[in-house]
Amino acid sequence: MMQQIVLEIRSHFNELSKARDFVREFCCRHAQASLDENDICQLELAVHEAAVNIIRHAYGNRIDQRIVIEALWLDDRLIFRLNYWGRSFDRDSVPPPVLDGTAEAGFGLHIIDCCVDEATYIQSEKGKNTVCLIKQKKTPERCVREAEEVNI
Repeated sequence: MMQQIVLEIRSHFNELSKARDFVREFCCRHAQASLDENDICQLELAVHEAAVNIIRHAYGNRIDQRIVIEALWLDDRLIFRLNYWGRSFDRDSVPPPVLDGTAEAGFGLHIIDCCVDEATYIQSEKGKNTVCLIKQKKTPERCVREAEEVNI
């Protein structure tokens, strides 16, 4: 069964708290049994970083533009789609970040990739762009797999 809600924010940094609250509320209401606190924090951070990138790069820091955030809960995954109508984005054009302590910025995509199971960037022919962030539902099998990945 799919459940969906939508939030529209303006391209202003003051609106980012609304986006984070939207993520947390949706997760707590629809996915609480399938996501732990760490998963929810990762989704908040991923949506925040994606929105920051849209504001800075797609909209050039213009504060009067729309970002429409869709939250969808499917049987096996949670999806957040950030829709915008600014400059499109080619993920392959961005080099990996330098992680040696010399860079002060440029970590947003890396943070997003670390926080979600899948991040895709879609451009429509009609000018709508979408950042699609997917987090898989916690299943007993996934919990075992994650536990096995921890080296203690």
